[in-house]
Amino acid sequence: MSCRWFRHLTFAIRLLPFAISLASADQVIMKDGTVYKGKIEIDTDKAILIGNPPFDSNAYLLKSEDIAKIIYEKYQPNAPAERKRGLMFEGRLNGNAVSSDQISFGPAPSLYAGVGMRVHPLVELNGGIDWTPSLHDGDTFGVSNSTTTSTTTRRYQDFWQYQAVFSARIYPFYEKKWKTEPYLTAGYSWSHQIPKDSGDSLSGSGWQIGFGAIRPLTTHIFLEGRFVYQKMSYDTVQFLGQEGTLQPSIDQNVYSFSVGASYRL
Repeated sequence: MSCRWFRHLTFAIRLLPFAISLASADQVIMKDGTVYKGKIEIDTDKAILIGNPPFDSNAYLLKSEDIAKIIYEKYQPNAPAERKRGLMFEGRLNGNAVSSDQISFGPAPSLYAGVGMRVHPLVELNGGIDWTPSLHDGDTFGVSNSTTTSTTTRRYQDFWQYQAVFSARIYPFYEKKWKTEPYLTAGYSWSHQIPKDSGDSLSGSGWQIGFGAIRPLTTHIFLEGRFVYQKMSYDTVQFLGQEGTLQPSIDQNVYSFSVGASYRL
């Protein structure tokens, strides 16, 4: 009994590579509902030749006019207008360097999550939230509230930040059938910097501009790298439960290097 079980197990292990290859095989779905799985050996505008060794010794020549859909095992670039429109979800890890005359933050990482819509092969619209868990001011930043009777000063050293970001991308080479696709980006963001354990916050906004590139891993999953420059100005403060205006405003130059991934429908 144990020998028979061992033979069945050995046979199953030998078939495992073929089963895996079948699960990740190319597929051709015909208009009549028939599905062919295997390896596409010839792909032309008029016909496709698909085989499935060792499960099937025959190869099938299928006319393009009878085909409803083709699913490739690996990413195959289609015509630009066909493959680049639609909804996308993305996440990025950012490395940020900040320069300012008023507040001296050190380099800090942040996480971005957002959605987008490629409304045309040339143009994509994006929106999302960028979260920075820790910003550290080496010089200790202070805010004062002066009245006719007294002056109250608070000093801050550690912050966290979140930004609402809206932007657009331009793909200047969308007509090129390149696997790696460069783009330009520009946008606007609203930001809150919150000193930890204080109940206070700084609010501001600013514009951004940059460039990047996306590259597919599969038909739907893309890798991305980018560089963005932001010009931010913080002019509003929540201080001791009251809202006021910062005089002068805090201006920051932010340089962000990012890597991430997106899922594109």
